[in-house]
Amino acid sequence: MSNQPPNDSSGSLDHLSLRYLRRVLDASHPTDEPYVLNEVEAWVIRRVRRRTIALAAALGALAVLLLYLPQYFWPAFFQEFTFTILGEGYDVPVISILYGVLLVYVEVYALMYVNLNAIRTIMAICQFPRAHDAQYDRHLKAIASVALSWKYGGIFSLGSDPHFGRPGWGLTSFFWFNTAKAFASDLLLRTLMFRFLGRFAFRQLTDLIGMPVFAFWNAFASFQILREAQIRVMAPLTIRSFVDELHEELGSDEAFCQLIPEALRCIGVQRRQYNYAHLFLFETIEDRFGIKLDTPSGEWFDRVPALSTEARSGLERLIIFSALVDGRLSWAEKKCLGRLHAQGIVSYTIADIRQIGKQYNDGKGLWV
Repeated sequence: MSNQPPNDSSGSLDHLSLRYLRRVLDASHPTDEPYVLNEVEAWVIRRVRRRTIALAAALGALAVLLLYLPQYFWPAFFQEFTFTILGEGYDVPVISILYGVLLVYVEVYALMYVNLNAIRTIMAICQFPRAHDAQYDRHLKAIASVALSWKYGGIFSLGSDPHFGRPGWGLTSFFWFNTAKAFASDLLLRTLMFRFLGRFAFRQLTDLIGMPVFAFWNAFASFQILREAQIRVMAPLTIRSFVDELHEELGSDEAFCQLIPEALRCIGVQRRQYNYAHLFLFETIEDRFGIKLDTPSGEWFDRVPALSTEARSGLERLIIFSALVDGRLSWAEKKCLGRLHAQGIVSYTIADIRQIGKQYNDGKGLWV
């Protein structure tokens, strides 16, 4: 393995990965694929993920406790102020609101620290990116973007610092938005409790019911971030290995190469900046095959039967690989794969494809 372990790490999570790294850096790995986790690597990452999600959930529950317990024990510090608007007096808990905003601010940055530390640990365990990689700097920036979903348009990024020393506003915005969803869920739950319990819904119960709500949303957000980070660590070498293998087998088959843009367009793979896996797949295919993928020629299903058996198999593998490499199987991709399966172009069922995707998300490689 090519990278040396980081020397600026701290905390129990980093020490866990460093103990593993010091043991493996001196060992030869002639059969170890860099984009496939062995049992020890998978165990360490699972432990890191579980601990991070548990810490995030605990931070959510603790924030609710810290918000309400002082108001129960020292109510004099949280007196309401009366404001008169158009002759009407309104009691506003100004101090409670400011105190709550301060708690959310602290919670957001605590969540960022916990999650960024876990991402750095995953990168260290997977030794990503490798020092000899020609696109080393680019991969560092890519892992720092962590776009969580297409609907966010790539806004939520970790910033440009490759070692996560100065996280940008993107991840901060994501956690603030996640906290807003937790507040909305808490408000909805309170409303339902007052509606069905009436006078039995005393204040302490309705206040502290937010503990599991905030714990859930924090845990879910951390799960999303860590899953996306792991996919971004695995995707570059997975893509490069697959495309190299495909080019070696079918690079000289002109009929197959002509259908590559059509197949990618059909499955919905585009040159999208916010989907790093698809963008890297696009550019790697263009570079390796020497073709342009932005100009598909049109209908292509009629040309598939004329392909050789090897080319049809390669086309099927490319379609399935493209759908799964970003770690998600969207509704549009499932619909397309179902149509291609009905036409005989794809022999795998949706259930088979989902199983392949699950293995990929578990760090076992994307084998098609």
